[in-house]
Amino acid sequence: MVKLLERVALVTVVFLVGGLGPVPDPLHASVTPVPIQTADIVAIPPHLTGSGNGTLDLRMFTFSGSEIKNTAGSFNGDNGNNTLPQGGGTDTSLFDESYVTTAGELKAYYILNFPSGSIHGIVLFLDLNETGGGEPVNTLAKLDIILNPTGIPDPSGDVTSAQQAGINQIYTGGTTIAYLNPQPAANLPVISEGAGFADYTIFTGIDPFGLDDSDVLLFNISMSHLIDGSEEIFLSGTYAPSDIPEPATMVLLALGGLALLRRKSGYGG
Repeated sequence: MVKLLERVALVTVVFLVGGLGPVPDPLHASVTPVPIQTADIVAIPPHLTGSGNGTLDLRMFTFSGSEIKNTAGSFNGDNGNNTLPQGGGTDTSLFDESYVTTAGELKAYYILNFPSGSIHGIVLFLDLNETGGGEPVNTLAKLDIILNPTGIPDPSGDVTSAQQAGINQIYTGGTTIAYLNPQPAANLPVISEGAGFADYTIFTGIDPFGLDDSDVLLFNISMSHLIDGSEEIFLSGTYAPSDIPEPATMVLLALGGLALLRRKSGYGG
């Protein structure tokens, strides 16, 4: 019950600050890109959304010495980019990486994990792992989503981790459908969640079910001021804050939920 109320409270905060922008129509040439603003980057309550090797997560960006296969049962998504910084002597303070997939595979992933009609937007989850000797504030330097670019690996097959890592944000053509504004966004104070749990959600405002299955999506992400630990950016198969009920209902639920959480569990928002 407490976890449910935490989820309700988080979703409502995002709604009240305007976390979801208008969804662009990729079928028209005059697509207006969705700005991903400070209000769309939201801290998660403690230990709410697990990250890492769970079969319900689609790992887009991470560090690993092996392929990130993103498979579960009959589902086979494009492999994750496995070259983000890690802890220890080989750690680096920044990264500029990419991940490509199709809208069809994203929809198949969401259908695998959630009830029909419950997903209305792509929400990225960020696990910083920057505790201990890390920087006090990390910088999200770049985040854009490109529709149907060229000059990248063909995601109609299974893109490997090495191919994802080799893109390095280099592509041609395509249409920017979401972008970070302001850029960079130095607004990520380190949260001591520890390894294995997401620290932030990033609401992109892009509805995968508004796209054709064959549409290609390229995610370009840069971060800096990193010093300790390994980062991970993923889609969660257990928590979907993009499923937002009517505003009046959310406000009433949040007010009651936050009050109960503060009294019963010591959670302070």
